[in-house]
Amino acid sequence: MKKTRLTLLILMTAVALMAAACGGASEAPAAQPATAPAPAQPAPELPAADQPAAEAPDAAAEASACEDYFGFCITAQATGAVNATGAGGWASSSNTDCTALAAAGDARILELPNLLAAGEQQITVALTRIGAYIGPDAYELAATATGGAMPDQFPALRVGSRAFTNGADTTATVTVNADGSGTLEATNLVEMDAMQGATPDPSARLDFAMQWTCQGGQ
Repeated sequence: MKKTRLTLLILMTAVALMAAACGGASEAPAAQPATAPAPAQPAPELPAADQPAAEAPDAAAEASACEDYFGFCITAQATGAVNATGAGGWASSSNTDCTALAAAGDARILELPNLLAAGEQQITVALTRIGAYIGPDAYELAATATGGAMPDQFPALRVGSRAFTNGADTTATVTVNADGSGTLEATNLVEMDAMQGATPDPSARLDFAMQWTCQGGQ
């Protein structure tokens, strides 16, 4: 009986050892921590020569301020008391002879193109003239003239509800080219009564520039 019990004890011990060995082998390996994704690398900066160039404004589109049936295409800019830009056409191209308009000759009055309610601020320009035009050149406008000549006329302009004209310290230069195109540059225009507009500000000053091309005979 003792031998049987000893054999049984040995057998049970062997079974327990085998079970322990099998259990240890079946344990799943410990979970490994997930590897964090590598941070995205910024794209290499292109050399200046390889950078895409900023798109320039379409100068041709800006210059084409009016349809062919207008004699003049005009652009204008006002800065100072009011900031505004505008573009438009004036006069009939069928009645405009650009070469004759700008031709040299005896002194005569040359009326400059007008502009009517152009742009968001509605710039209107009228009455500008050279009193003694003798050919393509730059002319300093003068409010008075001598020797029986007609005085020059400074631009009278309206921007929105405000109106401006020349004052004591106003200067203006008009350049006329042989093809009938030209420019007007005026500084220190003063505010005047705009009738139904704003009350004039005696300290307000406006600088004004206008450019035009002549496209007569279209």
